[in-house]
Amino acid sequence: MSTRRTFLKYALFGGAAAATEGLPAAIRRAYAIAPEPGTTYLNAEHVVILMQENRSFDHMFGTLAGVRGFNDRRAIRQKNGSSVFVQSGKSGETYAPWRLNIHDTKVTWMGSIPHSRDSQVDAWNGGHHDRWIDVKRPHKKEYRQYPLTMGYYTREDLPFYYALADAFTVCDQNYCGVMSSTTPNRLVFWTGTVRDQQNTASNVYMRNPEILEGGMTWTTFPERLEKVGVSWKFYQNELSQTGGMSPAERSWLSNFGCNVLECFDSFNVSSNPGFGEWIEERIRECSE
Repeated sequence: MSTRRTFLKYALFGGAAAATEGLPAAIRRAYAIAPEPGTTYLNAEHVVILMQENRSFDHMFGTLAGVRGFNDRRAIRQKNGSSVFVQSGKSGETYAPWRLNIHDTKVTWMGSIPHSRDSQVDAWNGGHHDRWIDVKRPHKKEYRQYPLTMGYYTREDLPFYYALADAFTVCDQNYCGVMSSTTPNRLVFWTGTVRDQQNTASNVYMRNPEILEGGMTWTTFPERLEKVGVSWKFYQNELSQTGGMSPAERSWLSNFGCNVLECFDSFNVSSNPGFGEWIEERIRECSE
């Protein structure tokens, strides 16, 4: 990483404009901010945390120079001797990783593959990791024959992300906190656990619906920050449990329940003025 940063420092501040003209302006501006000598992350005024979901590290950065990626010689071997990066289905077809070409195909619009708790466990298959083709087939019937689970993007597809990784530090081999879907991983993100108590007899929240029902009571990270005098903000367009949005607005602006702080009693989401309207909308949906 230091070699890459040295090159960029030369290119950005040494006049080699041609070498960096492809970098997005936002990244050039961020990289140009020089820290004061002797400072550390403890001097930061703000820390911004953004969680994106349903993308594995290799799905985005499997071809990034300097990471283990698809050429990882230490990747586990399956029972048939093949690398975990070579997956076979029940019907005998075998696939290696292949590029999801954003520019010349309609792959972006072919829909997602399952990312539920059940499909995660089935693909893992007791640690053998050999059922990805069969259990991660696309949701849309017209594309079920395509092994989208083996697809990945390259620098050509995600130029901003690759430029960001080039300019700063990328952490190789990152995985989700729990082998499950969106909301349990958001629990880990904002509370560090999926248990209401830290003992083996406690409830374990591993599926979206049981979390979105609300009523959780353990201490979240924002509450811990407040306790030590650190302020915080969570940015979203609107509370998930707020009515008044049209279907189109909800598709583009909704938080899709991804702020799990709304599910904790201590944040009193039900006192929001729009909560009653949201309840009425759900009742109408059930009667239609």
